[in-house]
Amino acid sequence: MSHPHQKTLNEIGQRIMAKLKERDIEPDAKFVKFLVHLLVRDMRRGLLKTDLQDPSKCKLNQFIGEIVAGYLNPNDTTMANLRMSWIMKTGYGIQLSFVQEQYELKFQQELKLLIHDILQYPETSSKLQLDQLFAKMQVFIVASYHLGSPKNHVLLKLTAQALNSVIGRSDLQNYVLKKKYHRQEYLQRLAATVAGIVIYNNDGPDGDRENVRYVISDLEMAQRNTSTVFEKLLERMDNMSGNCQRAISKQLKFSNQDTTLHYQVPLEQLQRINQFTITFIMLHRCLTTLKLSYEHTAYLIGVEKERYDCVVAKINDTLAMRTAIDSELVFPHFVYLSKVWSNLNHYFNHIVELNKLCDQLEMQVPNSMDERALEIIEEIQVMAHRRQKPHQRSYDECMTALNEFRTDGNFCTLAEADIKDFCGLSLAVTNGLLLPAKVQRKLCMNLDIKFGFQDQTYARIGEVSFESFIAAFRQAIFNNANLCLLFKLDDILIAKEMQPKAVEPPLKKDFQGQTELMIENDLSPSNWINVTWNAWDYHRETIHMAGIRKCQTRDAQTKVSYGQRNAQSQAYNTRHHM
Repeated sequence: MSHPHQKTLNEIGQRIMAKLKERDIEPDAKFVKFLVHLLVRDMRRGLLKTDLQDPSKCKLNQFIGEIVAGYLNPNDTTMANLRMSWIMKTGYGIQLSFVQEQYELKFQQELKLLIHDILQYPETSSKLQLDQLFAKMQVFIVASYHLGSPKNHVLLKLTAQALNSVIGRSDLQNYVLKKKYHRQEYLQRLAATVAGIVIYNNDGPDGDRENVRYVISDLEMAQRNTSTVFEKLLERMDNMSGNCQRAISKQLKFSNQDTTLHYQVPLEQLQRINQFTITFIMLHRCLTTLKLSYEHTAYLIGVEKERYDCVVAKINDTLAMRTAIDSELVFPHFVYLSKVWSNLNHYFNHIVELNKLCDQLEMQVPNSMDERALEIIEEIQVMAHRRQKPHQRSYDECMTALNEFRTDGNFCTLAEADIKDFCGLSLAVTNGLLLPAKVQRKLCMNLDIKFGFQDQTYARIGEVSFESFIAAFRQAIFNNANLCLLFKLDDILIAKEMQPKAVEPPLKKDFQGQTELMIENDLSPSNWINVTWNAWDYHRETIHMAGIRKCQTRDAQTKVSYGQRNAQSQAYNTRHHM
């Protein structure tokens, strides 16, 4: 199901992309479509009061101009929210399984040529060819298990020593005699065993850290840096959002006894601060999502480190006090050690991807946005000092003013949104201003939706004026693009429009057929066909049926005696003529 004015919205998107390309910017077509469908519903920047069936050029030009200007402005909060939402939607690096699958696929593609070279050696390989095969196996082992740089000659020498302890010259000759699929399977097992030997030989403080990579130290450093980055960014967002909310709260006074709102500065001026509040809180929530994924990976790293220490201790016990050891006894431990090493590499890659996403999100909210927010707070404070008598409006008057807007957002979808952290009554009365909530209340017993309120008095007013409160609350959220992005309702709101339009099946289909012909005029019931090219066949059939009709009798005794009363339900054996 597409938008009823899909054609107009597509033209707007094409015009926006054309203007951005004129400025040497290559926008993502899907992102442009996403922002157009969402911003067109915004009560301040959208086209809610415009007839999209016959839009005026002035309105469209203004709408397109604001989007292009916001796209180029690094301090535009709405565009920052749109970009952060898009990054979280397309940032599959949050999922550990996806990162592992993508990195495995990437390395398999890179090693594909090397594996092909290893498997191509003929059965009658010379000594020189076997030496080349031995060297390529070393490179394959180092690259497969990320032991270091394949160009490091010291690392290759250590790998050659480990490889030579597993497979000798005669074994290498036997290797090329195997079938290709057996060679590849054996190569994988050989690489796991040799990699485990190299890892074990360089474990501990005596290992060659300059030439052989030690993934555990890399993980420890990455964890320290990642934790520090998350803490600093979350602290910054907490401070900035708190400053903005305190600045808004100082300009508002809720009189719950007479249900009246007093404010020194017009509410639309306070919306300027509220835009930054939403952006800071949204970045905080995005970072919290990344942090939760990081903490899960950090837990898995701890578990894998314990396995690493356990298998190293097991190998030490096996090798202690022995001069000759059966390979079947110790090689499985080296294989398991290389597997643990691979898992630690996957976790390291996941932390790298999380840091990339964190950097992308941080770029959307630069430090200049913090400075701009503080400047607007000072401007609002100066405006408040100029006015001696505050504005005054009743709650019902404020909530009724939102009825002029219309939205197709479903109230039941709010059950999926995290709205309990903000005061619902102040949001409905002030048309979207966010103030922190201290209590939670479930107003509707039929729906599992918890609303936040500043105290029990606010909750009581929401219960008494439930219908007007819910209507204003719904209008304030679904007609505000920033709030839809903050509460993750954007997908639900435009999901049907973003899907490709379903192709309706045609009402008529061409069928290649031919009318059946009458080959012979056989009028017996089994071969009789109603379609014939000869009109005299119908006349003969009519005369034939009329003759049968004349021969019928209405005598019941005759029908009973001949057993023809229930002829339609009886079966007769066919009489065979000799």
